[in-house]
Amino acid sequence: MDREFEREDLEKNKALAAAGYLVFFVPLIWARGSKLGRYCANQGLWIMIAHVLVALLFGATLGAIPLIGWLFRLAGRLVNLALLAISVLCAAQLMTNGRAIEMPFVGQLKLIP
Repeated sequence: MDREFEREDLEKNKALAAAGYLVFFVPLIWARGSKLGRYCANQGLWIMIAHVLVALLFGATLGAIPLIGWLFRLAGRLVNLALLAISVLCAAQLMTNGRAIEMPFVGQLKLIP
């Protein structure tokens, strides 16, 4: 699902908001008053939380299993690569089409008001 934002906010803060999908705090610092920036920062924060959880689960926990741990670490790296690809695609969608994409499952939850 994509969201609609004010045209002025979209034109002025599109690049900073797109960076928020990759590094969540960028729009919080440089586009403080932007609803689009806060929205994309929230989406980027969820992606970062997912990266950390995947690294902990697949790398530290399941990756410590003898003989097959390498398989779990590889799976974790592939999941993190997929999360990075989602971030880049969402940022590209915002930059090219002006559409802010909501993350599946957790996109409705707000950590950044």
